Amino acid sequence: MSIELLLLRLIHILCGIFWVGSGLFTALFLFPSLATPGVQPGPVINALRQRGLMTALPVAALLTIGSGLRLMWLTSAGFSGAWFATAPGHAFATAGASAIVAFLVSLLVARPAAIRSAQLGGSIARAPAEQRAVLGVQLARLRRRNAVSSTIVVVLLVLAAAGMSVARYLN
Repeated sequence: MSIELLLLRLIHILCGIFWVGSGLFTALFLFPSLATPGVQPGPVINALRQRGLMTALPVAALLTIGSGLRLMWLTSAGFSGAWFATAPGHAFATAGASAIVAFLVSLLVARPAAIRSAQLGGSIARAPAEQRAVLGVQLARLRRRNAVSSTIVVVLLVLAAAGMSVARYLN
């Protein structure tokens, strides 16, 4: 096995673990905990942003996708149709497509909703009483959008990880 393949697999697997694990933690534990009455999610989200999570996750996702595409290119002899007609080729392609869709949903739906929720949550406390109800409805809608999109992302990522983990053993 070449050095390039080893490095690509290492990047793909480690970044994928971080991406999927962070998604599972966020969707199953962090967001539900932040939705608990009395919990102020704004400072937590801001602290995560300051620690670089909002940058690390998309970078890990892009490294996972990029290394996966390069691995697929090398393994399939330049995206050969014959390779994709095999059960492993089809499984790798389907799992990879699932990860790419997860990334797009995360980037285009979940992330903006989370950022806007944090901003809106901070402004509710400073808003006049008559505006708080309207802002509260907007915040609830954003949190619901974030929860649904995060769930979709996590399901897609788990499907991608499951597909990647068994693809090479399919006949």
